[in-house]
Amino acid sequence: MSASASVRNTGWNLLGALLPIPVILLCIPPLVAALGVERFGVLGLAWMVLGYFGMFDFGLAQSTTRFVSTVVARGELAGVRALVLGSLVLHFALGVVGAVLFALLVPWLISAVFALPPELVPETREALYWLAASVPAMVVTAALRGALEGLQRFDVVNVIRVPASIVNYAGPLAALAFGSGLPVVVAVIVIARYVMVAAYAVACARLMPPATSAARITRAQLIMLASYGGWLTASNFLTPLIIAADRFVIGATISVSAVAFYVTPYEIITKGWIFSASLMGAMFPVFAALATKDPGSIRAVSRSAQRYLLALATPAIVFVLGAADVLLGWWLGDEFRANSTRVAQLLALGMLVNIVAQVPLTALNAAGRADVSAKVAACELPLYIGAIWLAATRFGIEGVAAVWAARAALDAVVLFTVAHAVLPPEPRTHVITGSGMGALAMVCAFVAGGWLAAGMVPDTAARLAVLAVLLAVLLMWEWRVLLGRDDRENLRQLCNRLLTSPAR
Repeated sequence: MSASASVRNTGWNLLGALLPIPVILLCIPPLVAALGVERFGVLGLAWMVLGYFGMFDFGLAQSTTRFVSTVVARGELAGVRALVLGSLVLHFALGVVGAVLFALLVPWLISAVFALPPELVPETREALYWLAASVPAMVVTAALRGALEGLQRFDVVNVIRVPASIVNYAGPLAALAFGSGLPVVVAVIVIARYVMVAAYAVACARLMPPATSAARITRAQLIMLASYGGWLTASNFLTPLIIAADRFVIGATISVSAVAFYVTPYEIITKGWIFSASLMGAMFPVFAALATKDPGSIRAVSRSAQRYLLALATPAIVFVLGAADVLLGWWLGDEFRANSTRVAQLLALGMLVNIVAQVPLTALNAAGRADVSAKVAACELPLYIGAIWLAATRFGIEGVAAVWAARAALDAVVLFTVAHAVLPPEPRTHVITGSGMGALAMVCAFVAGGWLAAGMVPDTAARLAVLAVLLAVLLMWEWRVLLGRDDRENLRQLCNRLLTSPAR
């Protein structure tokens, strides 16, 4: 794939992720006011479950993307439909299994895991059963999206993705017109997920090559899809558990009200994954192609991706560190400002590290080393759950956020170390010596500046002025020092893409 195609696809991914954010910001305050803090905490758990089962595809969605891209690149278009049909069969089976397992767990979650007030138990039970019914839709969606991304139709993926993301937050608000109960609110989200499945299915049916005699499901194709997803299976099962564990532990050890104070900044801060998901979604086929045709170039392309992500994410993180309390107070009032400010700051620190760490993770997966993330997650899960349980009981949600950030840092260290050790070496003529540690030190200095501004400048107007100066200096340094000439040109193309939204 050309650099311009990567920029185009990244632009579509960014648009698809950024456009729903204003709706999310507008919807959360009235949802909190209408549902109350405890019910909103349960809704936060519902969003977490939807996110988890959206990734519960045993690596098959990424496997579908990889193999569809491969057969298209080879011109074997007759094999595309068979691959997609095989992927759908596997995903649907996994979705049904996931739904049954989740439904069986509902009584245990209600009685033994969540610290629910008695009056919320019936509503929460019904809402969780609705969530169980949504699992097949979430998993099949992953298969269809993987097929479209394999066909390089990121435009279609995001045209469907934007309204679906908006409904995830606006739907519950609209449902309040029919009552304030959680089952109605969650049911609207679940129904919208099945509508999204239908939209993806129609798009795939129209864009895939016509059916031929080769378009049939074979055992070999199913084995091929499943075998490539072998280590991704473990990783895609364990990683979402790690991501979801914090809210489950908070709900079990503190209260669902505490979940609300944690999940609200979490839902916003983790939108930082927009940067890495948009770029890495477009770069995965690039890394996979390089692993076959030019493995020595993977490291250079990875360095460029890391610089892009640092340049995009660091200003946002510095601003959150310096103004989290002000933003929460303006947005949700003094109660959330008092309870969620430190959580937002700690999560922001971890998010910056995690965003950049997606580069070595994607490069390793594309190069056939998906075992790395799976092994790291397997070792990490029990230790992480123990750490957040201890942190929750002793330090509350701020302790959980600190452990989350520390885990993100440890992940990054491991992934960068392994990538340095196992990725194919660069040709000597391509190796570029640079001040990587110097750039990292500068980023840390700007991050520290944002944190110190929050603690040392109590006046809101003065602090915002300090942050404006700090961010201006940061942006100038990024443009002149961090980014090379080619990086700047690619970013110009990306900005033009976002501003003009040209048709494909």
